[in-house]
Amino acid sequence: MDQPARMACRWWRRDESSTPTRPVWTPAEQPPESFTAVDPPQWVWVDLRAALRRDAFTFTDDTRDGLQYRYEVKGLLRGWMPAVDGAPLAMVTYQLLTADLEWRTVVTAFVPRHHIRFRSRTGREVN
Repeated sequence: MDQPARMACRWWRRDESSTPTRPVWTPAEQPPESFTAVDPPQWVWVDLRAALRRDAFTFTDDTRDGLQYRYEVKGLLRGWMPAVDGAPLAMVTYQLLTADLEWRTVVTAFVPRHHIRFRSRTGREVN
């Protein structure tokens, strides 16, 4: 299997024909050099409460068909990339469910390192 087929997300690179007022992006065959793939991907826990919640102190009424995020979800760690401040970001694929469990979607997103924890093969979780 070639490298582009294994990429968890599609990368686009600024085209040479770009101008400051008219950016042009073309699909890239490889991710940026600062991206480090995890091959094979590893199972992790993603704390969606911290990763998705806007404000830890504000609560609203639940919407029955809204997306759930008040739990940890099992995800696949696919790679690492540093943020502009040097903090590690994990590229993780995980599923989101609606509150009524009628719908789900699969998301691949960058999550700060401190919002994931590794799953061990022995069943004992590690941070």
